[in-house]
Parts: sequence; structure tokens; C-alpha cells
Amino acid sequence: MKEDRKVKGKFFFHLSTLINMSLFTIFKVSTQGMTAQRERLEAAAANLANANSTRTSNGKFYQRRDVIFSAQDIKEEWMENTAQNGFLDIKPAQGVKSEIALASEDQFQMQYQPGHPDADANGYVKLPDVDPLEETINMMSASRSFEANATVFNTAKELARISLNLNDA
Repeated sequence: MKEDRKVKGKFFFHLSTLINMSLFTIFKVSTQGMTAQRERLEAAAANLANANSTRTSNGKFYQRRDVIFSAQDIKEEWMENTAQNGFLDIKPAQGVKSEIALASEDQFQMQYQPGHPDADANGYVKLPDVDPLEETINMMSASRSFEANATVFNTAKELARISLNLNDA
């Protein structure tokens, strides 16, 4: 890392690995985290509810839902302007983006139930490939992660409140 140098009366920093977060960025990141975990919880609940479903309302086979998380840059205008003016080389904070992926139609379990209306000629019924234990663990993990993101949000909110009250002292 190079030392700070003075350029045209301003300090110019060469901090290539600086990640700067404002309280508003923290709000955005924690909100995205809560949204992603809520989607994960919804997917696990839907999978558990349909673990023994042989078909959906439209007659198709139920496909297990999985949530895929990926990092996403948090865009803030002040950081972009600072970087464009050459004052700081700031890497943007990263939040999370979630997408729901459906299992392929060839992922299923065959269960012998000869009297079932959806049984094939050999008496087997096609059920979704849902593991109730795995889904329960996913729900517990999503719940804990949601709580952690909510705690971050509330802590940042409290810091903002305290900062606003500093002038009252």
C-alpha cells in the first residue's frame, strides 16, 4: 500500500482494498439478507408441504425448490462519484441476491402404493425428491440467519439514532 500523498491541496489515498460502508449500506445489505433468508424459508416450507404430493394443481409433477445465493454489489452514488474523481479506489460493499431453482423433473422417488390413483402399471407412485430432515435443517438455518440480519439492521438503526442525538448533549 502506498503512502498518502497530497495532490492539489487535497489528500489522495491509494487504498485499493478499502471497503467503505455507510449506515445506509448496512441497512441495504441486512435487508437483502433478510429477504434472501425469507425466500429460503418459503422454499423449505413449500418443499415440506409437498413432500408427498404426486401432482400440482395444474396436473404437473411437483419439483423441489432450492434457493441459490450470489453476491451482488451495492451501488451508492457517493462511492461511484468518489471513485470516478480519483479520490479513493473503493470496492463496493456486497449484498446478496437470491434465485429460486427448480429441481429437474427426473429427480424423484418411486414409492410402492398400488391403490393410489397416480400409481403406474406396476403400482409405483412418483414423489418429489424431498428429504424432510434436510428441509427442517434449512428452515432452522434460514431462521437463525434471518435473526442475525435483523440484529445487524437494528444495531445500525440504533447507531443512527444515537448519532442524531449527539447534538442534544
